[in-house]
Amino acid sequence: MKTKAVFMSALLCFSTLLTAAEQEVKYAGDKDDPTSVSSFAGLRTGTNGYGAIFQLGINDPKSAFGHNSFLQFKDDFETVHLRHLSLYKGSGTGLFVDAQHNNSGMFDVNRASVGVLQVVPVTENLRISPAVLYGKTWTTDDRIKRLAFPDTEIATLYAFARWQIRSDWFLNLIPQYTYSTHGRKVRLFEMVTQLGHNLTKDTSFSINTDEDDQVWLTVKQAF
Repeated sequence: MKTKAVFMSALLCFSTLLTAAEQEVKYAGDKDDPTSVSSFAGLRTGTNGYGAIFQLGINDPKSAFGHNSFLQFKDDFETVHLRHLSLYKGSGTGLFVDAQHNNSGMFDVNRASVGVLQVVPVTENLRISPAVLYGKTWTTDDRIKRLAFPDTEIATLYAFARWQIRSDWFLNLIPQYTYSTHGRKVRLFEMVTQLGHNLTKDTSFSINTDEDDQVWLTVKQAF
């Protein structure tokens, strides 16, 4: 009951943000904003190996919705991460899907969640986009599942904080906290920090770090 109360409180707090995006906001065209509808391809390399990133954005001017499908490969292509966002441009509210398959360790770890996201413009150059998701994490290794890793239901608090420092420099903070509600005990905080520079209108690079002190470089090209 305590877990449900905490999660419902998070949902209540989230719902108070739904009216915060009433001002006119540009929801498309910024490839370095995870909540902006855009299309790009890129490469990444660093202490966690090589990888690649792709995003397909669909922004029909006649439609009230914009869509992003983001696919990332990392850990020398052993980890696959999929994110999908369908955003209602009238309010900045979106359906958010997040899934990952990690095969870089001794056994595979998978997770999939679905929830809602809200784009909140704070200033002209700063916006914060919190999300609340619910889903499951699991492994397909039957021995590990039986001994230590049963199918586990999880709730995740997620956020994208985007600051355009100057016209050619930006900072992204992407924290998330995952809490299990049933199954294996999970209390997991993750944090990615991205400092980036726009080389041209269509090309950018960023230096990235996470909570495990991994460091990697990402290069993106819009199309």
